[in-house]
Amino acid sequence: MSHILIAGLGDLGTGLATRLCADGHRVSGIRRGADAPPGVDLYRQDLLDGAHLLPPDRVDLLVVIMTPSEYNEQGYLKAYVRAPLNLLDALAARQPLPPVLFVSSTAVFGDLEGDVDETTPPRPTRYNGKVVLAAEQEISARGLATAVRFSGIYGPGRRRLLSKVEKLARGEEALPAATWSNRIHRDDCVGLLHELAGRWLAGDTVPPLVVGTDNHPVSNLEVYAWLAERLGLSLPVPDAPPTGKRIHSRFIAGGGYRLRYPDYRAGYPTVLDDPA
Repeated sequence: MSHILIAGLGDLGTGLATRLCADGHRVSGIRRGADAPPGVDLYRQDLLDGAHLLPPDRVDLLVVIMTPSEYNEQGYLKAYVRAPLNLLDALAARQPLPPVLFVSSTAVFGDLEGDVDETTPPRPTRYNGKVVLAAEQEISARGLATAVRFSGIYGPGRRRLLSKVEKLARGEEALPAATWSNRIHRDDCVGLLHELAGRWLAGDTVPPLVVGTDNHPVSNLEVYAWLAERLGLSLPVPDAPPTGKRIHSRFIAGGGYRLRYPDYRAGYPTVLDDPA
């Protein structure tokens, strides 16, 4: 049995913690709130104030899944740089740092055009991509680490795109230009993190960078039209060539992880059928 510390018990952290507990591992968690999955030892605190509460025994793997409380540059710096580094400093004072599994974002690729994967040099243009890339670099400089760059995450409870399609169909928003859209289902995010965590704990070779996406780039207009039809709405869209980046995961394509939902048609029924 290994001991995993998860910093961030939101949707992904809770899902991962549940699976690791089911595997028989000991799981500790850090979050500001009071809720934790059954079997998880919770060390409730705000890491921005320092990591004052830590498990008393050795941690074998650290998983960092941060969410900014403010969607601006300062909010991202607090969530992705200051909080994780406070935790790493506190943990390093107690033991040799364990491997770190860090949840990042494909925002680090900025406004690149064409095909993008793990071999593509990042070129962030906005504050979010710049801050997350800086966090990747800071964490990897401390020791062994894997950054997982997720593309657009969707799944039950994440209804933003459905609301957008409804507004487009009612004429409340103008139809945007055709762009490539890239996504991954929430369950596959958890599954991919679980796979990588298992490899670290088993002592296997783990790449320093993994892109998490369903390897099915598609025009945003195609997705809007498909969702509108299933919502019983009318949304004619032009047949226009998309621009932007097509994101691929070499790790997933090479068999590193088997997707449960390989494209939006397979995954979005879980959102459409969600009563929330």
